[in-house]
Order: sequence, then structure tokens, then C-alpha cells
Amino acid sequence: MTQSKPLSSLELIKAKKTAVYRFVFFQFLAACVISLVIYFANSELSAYSFFLGAIASVIPSAYMAFRVFGSKKVRPAQEIAKSFYKGEAGKLIITAIMMSLIFSLVKPLAAGYFFAGFGMTVLSHWLSPFVLKH
Repeated sequence: MTQSKPLSSLELIKAKKTAVYRFVFFQFLAACVISLVIYFANSELSAYSFFLGAIASVIPSAYMAFRVFGSKKVRPAQEIAKSFYKGEAGKLIITAIMMSLIFSLVKPLAAGYFFAGFGMTVLSHWLSPFVLKH
């Protein structure tokens, strides 16, 4: 039996960063696939409404991931906590702006599909422990 050497701080950060970015990409890919299924099963309006709802959650999540894991260096815990708070605040602001713009500029919009896309993407965060583990 061989023992593996524990990861260094930089290697651990790089592994977590890769996993988080992979998860955000997974959210985007799922939104695209589900939108295509909706397009062929229902209508174009339903599909783009679902996609816009999903994107209104994916883009803020990508911002949060970049804000928290964007640094290439090892940082003190207090600085990491600050980046989480700033990232979450930015994520909420971006979400509000995107939803406002989508509801004011996109006509027609199927609100039910929009919120289904948004909700699916938000709820997919529950899957993150399984995706981030591998």
C-alpha cells in the first residue's frame, strides 16, 4: 500500500477552482440541453424563456466563482471570507439586474418557463457536492 503525499495549498486551491468552474460549466450545459429539449417538445418561446431564466442564474454563479477563486495565490482566511461576501453581494446585484433587463426587454416571455429555468439552475447547487467531489 502506498501513501500519497497531501496536496499543497496551491494544488488544493487549483483543484477546487477547477471543480467549481466545471460545475458552472455543467449548469450552462444542462441549461442548453434542456432548452433544446423544450424547443423540440414545446415551442421556441418556451425554450428561450427557459434558457434566459437559467442564464440569469449561471452568469451570477460564474461571477461568484471568479470572485472567490480568481486569485492564484494562497490568501488568509479573513481575505477569503471577504471575497465570499463580496462575491455573494455581487451575485445578488447581477441577478437583479439581469432579471430586470430580461423582463423589460424581452417580449414575449413565458414567465413559467423563465422561472423554471432559473429555479432548475438554483436547485442544481444541491448537486454540487456530487459534481465537486469528482
